[in-house]
Amino acid sequence: MSRPWVDFINIDEQPLQNCANELGAFTYREFASGTTRNEGKNSPIIAPGKSIMLELESSSTISAHTAPVMIRAFIFEGKIKLDGKELPDRSYLEIAAGSQVPAITTSGKARIFVTYDGEYTITSAKATNNEIVIKQTKDLVWRSPVVSDFPGGAARKAFYDHGDYGSGILGILPEWESPFYEWHTFSEEILIVEGSIISSFGTMKRGAYLSHPGGEDTVHGPMYSKEGCLMLVLREGPIGNTFTPADPAEVASRKE
Repeated sequence: MSRPWVDFINIDEQPLQNCANELGAFTYREFASGTTRNEGKNSPIIAPGKSIMLELESSSTISAHTAPVMIRAFIFEGKIKLDGKELPDRSYLEIAAGSQVPAITTSGKARIFVTYDGEYTITSAKATNNEIVIKQTKDLVWRSPVVSDFPGGAARKAFYDHGDYGSGILGILPEWESPFYEWHTFSEEILIVEGSIISSFGTMKRGAYLSHPGGEDTVHGPMYSKEGCLMLVLREGPIGNTFTPADPAEVASRKE
């Protein structure tokens, strides 16, 4: 499954929305809504799902509960506490459906990127399972990108790869370029964490988000980054990229 095609939006330009449920009242900004298959740019929405930026205010509290769906989350700004244990920004969490979501508190403002497929309907406060992955970016080592023929000058810190799911931070060096058109078999969600990158659709800076379902018509590129970039990348589906040389004039235009 994947999100619909979004290329790209800036989070601070999205309106604030409110949500109230058994856990309290919350504010968020929406990146994308709906779940699709990896069937190209026009993949129809076949189920609910969301990718949002949860905006937590000082002293916000989210009560412990059973995760109704698999949750993937990334602390974009600020710090939070899980059952009293502090997690800094750039921490990643993945919680399996049916597992316990710990109580979440914050003493200051925090922004958490959250993505899930399905309906987030709370049915229980206490779960019998506790399948949760917590990784901090600073503790991980740089490795080669998951795509073996990815253009040089890039490296990856892997959060959690299992089956057809993958998550990590992709870093690219200043003056990095990808002089190719590309499409891939997997869906991807990307959130710019630091720096910037110029793509087919403009310059993505901190807080910019895109979603690409897999498929031959989801061609994008070439790309270039003058200052370098760090980005959160979430993948779903079998790994496979097709690169073809881009028009030299288009490659050069990225640097203008």
